[in-house]
Amino acid sequence: MGAGPAGLYTAIALKQHDPRQEVTVWERNPPGVTHGWGVVFWDDLLDEMHRVDPVSAREVRAAAVVWDGQAVQVGRRVPVFLGGSGYAIGRHRLLGLLSDRARALGVDLRYATPAPEDLVTAEPGGLVVAADGAGSLLRRRYADTLGTRLEPGRNPYLWLGTPALFSTFTFGFVDTGSGWIWCHAYRFDEQTSTFIVEAPPATWTALGFDRLDIDTCLRTLSELFDPVLHGATLHAGPGAQWQTFRRVTNDRWCSGRLALVGDAAHTTHFAIGSGTRLALGDAIALAEHTHGVQGPEQLPAALAAYDTRRRREIRPLQDEATRSTAWFEDPVALLEQGDDLRLGWSLWQRRRSAPAWRWYLHRASQHASLRRVRTSASTVRRHVRAGRRALPVAPRPVAVPDRGPSDPSPHATSGKEL
Repeated sequence: MGAGPAGLYTAIALKQHDPRQEVTVWERNPPGVTHGWGVVFWDDLLDEMHRVDPVSAREVRAAAVVWDGQAVQVGRRVPVFLGGSGYAIGRHRLLGLLSDRARALGVDLRYATPAPEDLVTAEPGGLVVAADGAGSLLRRRYADTLGTRLEPGRNPYLWLGTPALFSTFTFGFVDTGSGWIWCHAYRFDEQTSTFIVEAPPATWTALGFDRLDIDTCLRTLSELFDPVLHGATLHAGPGAQWQTFRRVTNDRWCSGRLALVGDAAHTTHFAIGSGTRLALGDAIALAEHTHGVQGPEQLPAALAAYDTRRRREIRPLQDEATRSTAWFEDPVALLEQGDDLRLGWSLWQRRRSAPAWRWYLHRASQHASLRRVRTSASTVRRHVRAGRRALPVAPRPVAVPDRGPSDPSPHATSGKEL
């Protein structure tokens, strides 16, 4: 249930494990309807995708753009540069590639078709996957059994797009006179960048965003963020609105023959850019643990093993997401110190502490010549990883878990180890 990245890749992975399986995906929206602009990912996801389905891995890599480095810019001051690199792809493009691949493998995709109400209880029995996002309707029906908890975040945010091409991942901070506001921006294709605006509640209210319509908000935001937009406009997708991040957790990711994947099972704050990576990881693990199940009586044990494994695997990232969220909920004291180099260093460490030598590398990276060396090293690493993916793919054994810049503009260089 759900034709987002989690649902489509679950279908692909299931078919790759056993082409004889009948796999149906129900999606209540028509094809092409999606939320958001672009998403980011790293080589580790491409490696896993290549192991499961080399065709879709190659297509996703070919459609993605590369970003190298991060920029932290406060107002119109010279940016501070950080390391890191990765990929970005438009969400619409990603879903198109995955849906085409699923159809090619024989998956029955049913768009504009809500899943049957009795999907979990109907006979004959089979695996049922809730992949319908943070607001999962299917999970909601079993919330008590699954132990679902929803925790609202603090800061309002707005997911936008812009023709300004941020080829470094840019964090732009602006003092509006009514409080600080900031953006997370990165290019995801040849024409467009994602531009996420985030503000503390007091700033958001003081600027009138709690009562202004979206078009008026866009005009105000375009003016506020001119230091990084340089005259470019901001665009909102259909139905765009301010929202706060919802942290979704579940005590259990399975009940009977029902399994949760992706945001239906867990959410991680957009500030660490790992939602797609975790969703596809869930899909891969679920397909591995249910492969070879003989009959409905074996399914609960297989799902319990999937639950245990994935909960253990994603825990470090969830912890990092919690720390990252806390950083962005209260960066004002750091911003008002006026030390942009220290601000960038703090942002770099928001997920985990870095060794002391990293500070000296951080200082040295403000020189364009050393940044070029770091960018070249990232390029070499990408090529090495790509070369390994060209080798024959070996299946991964499933172990049941033990239960007990030269140019000061951030646009001048080419996209984040977040």
